[in-house]
Amino acid sequence: MKIRLKLDRLWLDVERESMKKLLQKYKTWEAQTLERVRQTKDLHTLREFFYELGERWEWDQVTGEWLSEGEPLDAVSFVLRLPGLDPKKERYVIYAVMAYSKGFTDQFDHLGDKERIVIERDLETGKMVAWSTTGHGAVDIFPTDLSDFADLDEIVRACHLTAQPGDHALRLCLPIEKERHWTLYQRLWTIASGTTSFTWRHIDMVGPDDIENGLGFKFYRYAKAVIELERAWQRLTAGTVERARELLLDRVPPHIEEKNKRFLRQVEGLLHILWFRPPIKQLIPAQALYKETRNEPTPTKVQEELLPYLGELVFSLNDVIEKTKYLKWKSVVERKGYAESSIFDNLGISGLAREALVVALDDILKEHTLAYVAYPERATMIGKAMRILFGLFVLPVRLVSAFRAVVATSVRGLLERFVPREERGSDSGKAEMNDMVEPAD
Repeated sequence: MKIRLKLDRLWLDVERESMKKLLQKYKTWEAQTLERVRQTKDLHTLREFFYELGERWEWDQVTGEWLSEGEPLDAVSFVLRLPGLDPKKERYVIYAVMAYSKGFTDQFDHLGDKERIVIERDLETGKMVAWSTTGHGAVDIFPTDLSDFADLDEIVRACHLTAQPGDHALRLCLPIEKERHWTLYQRLWTIASGTTSFTWRHIDMVGPDDIENGLGFKFYRYAKAVIELERAWQRLTAGTVERARELLLDRVPPHIEEKNKRFLRQVEGLLHILWFRPPIKQLIPAQALYKETRNEPTPTKVQEELLPYLGELVFSLNDVIEKTKYLKWKSVVERKGYAESSIFDNLGISGLAREALVVALDDILKEHTLAYVAYPERATMIGKAMRILFGLFVLPVRLVSAFRAVVATSVRGLLERFVPREERGSDSGKAEMNDMVEPAD
């Protein structure tokens, strides 16, 4: 599966220069590292050196290959399927992974930035809406109506993505024929996304079934475990009044009630971690509470009721973490075997895309919280404030930038009229026009 990606040519130029600088830094680092290895006189010193490097060696080796073999703004896309907060809904998260969006931070500690689009589908009516990324991870305040599309496959075929790597934004753009859904807000975003000079690419996209069943990255099961644990906890805490009545009637001993309160507070603290810390940092506290509850010699009914939810959470979280670690290890240690692995037989993606995909999945577990990935309504107060701030100010700033680009292009065109044709590159105009043409499907 592929999806069209529209890129402003300005970013291609920026990324091309950034790649050159990063590649030179990588070659310098590699040469210095290999020289240190040559100077080691015993295995003990060599072992200490590699312990010092840690995972950096693996990351930099892979990054160096991308810088050597890839193109500016190489990208791969994949889709995660997640449950909705409402049991009657589900969500899809379209991620686009950029290879080198590091021009302004001067870093190459990982393969690139990951931006996403959140789509929610009503399981009863089939209606869908989408929230694009406005900038720096903040999603739109107002959703885009996708009710004309039957399913995700139709959205991928008909729509396209617009990327703004420098602003860390990714937008889902409707086709022109869906004009009745083009609100003023969406039309302004189309202008702000760069309309003077752009290029198109068809990038690889890995669907949710391939992610879950082919690669074994069962993120849906993990997210469902978190949501179901929270629903069970809410149901039990909502019965506080009833339990207080039972306590007054001596139906629940005071020490049992205190034990339940303490346990529910522990679950509440764990839920905060589950929503607002990356999955890689959730496993230890989740395992600790599960083990404590399972080993309780005289569990209360509340503990017995929540124990299966905690067990499912620990199992699904550990499964998704261990599977991703395994894929990352194989992609680095057994690079050739990994690239030729049967798990990619039906994906039809390039070798670079396979490496980027597994790095992105590993990064999500290390960097992105569950609220960030697909549930912006669960964001912290700071996150909600940032969403409003970016929603109000990013679009006007982009519009001003787009207007300046149009003016600069017009002025350049006027100046070129006074420059003799023979002094200009004969193919430059043709090349630019070719970039402006959308590729055939």
